[in-house]
Formats: sequence, structure tokens, C-alpha cells
Amino acid sequence: AWNKRLGAFTATLGGDELDAAVLNIGLTGLVPVDDPRFLSTVSAIERELFDGRTVRRYLSDDGLPGVEGGFHLATGWFIETLHAVGRHDEAVALFTRFEQQGGPTGLLSEQYDPDQRRGLGNFPAASAHTALINAALRVVS
Repeated sequence: AWNKRLGAFTATLGGDELDAAVLNIGLTGLVPVDDPRFLSTVSAIERELFDGRTVRRYLSDDGLPGVEGGFHLATGWFIETLHAVGRHDEAVALFTRFEQQGGPTGLLSEQYDPDQRRGLGNFPAASAHTALINAALRVVS
């Protein structure tokens, strides 16, 4: 849902919480990637949810125990989005950091703790590998 005050699409209608999942509105063509609202949303997600290595899905308390890390699926969405909006070099650089976040076997967990530089959550996570593959297809082609 578009939040005019925040200048971004948010997780819920009338809400003010960012959720990286809204990147899919541009990636799927629901909104053109050059739509000013989408570009503003990308900037908001970059500012609030991206730490240079990973993208958090959201910042709200989800009620689950433990530390919430960057969500590999969201990082993949962000890489694809950077490429789609013409920021190819940044997409490639983030992709390179993303592919290095696997464990000793190269497998990815569901989440990534950028401070401890280790995986969190489910391991291995098919969604993380799907995100890596989709990002690779986008940035390498």
C-alpha cells in the first residue's frame, strides 16, 4: 500500500512499516520499475533495511525468539531491483557479497547476521538459493 507520508509502499494498507517484499511489485510488473513511487520505495528500503551486505525483510517485532538477521530472499529481491532500475554495478557488487555468505559447503541459511558474519535460521534454505539463482540470472545476463 502506498504511504504518501513515508513516500514508500508499505507492508499494509494504512501502515507505516517497510517490508522488502514490496520490491516484488516492481519485479513482477505490477508497477513499472521507473514509477517514481517504486523508486522512492527502493530508496526507503535501501536507507532503512539495507546494511551494505544484506537486506532485512522488515524491522518490526515478529514475535519470534532470537535475533532477526538479513533475509537472504530479500537480499535477492534487492539485487534484482537494483539491476532493474539501472544500478547494475551496485547489483553485481551486492551479488558478489551475497554469494560469499554461504557456509563452508557453499549452502545458504535463511538469514544472515552481518555483525557476526554467520548464517541464522533454517539451514539450508531453498528460498535463499532460489534468490541467489534469480539474482544471478538477472545480473549475469
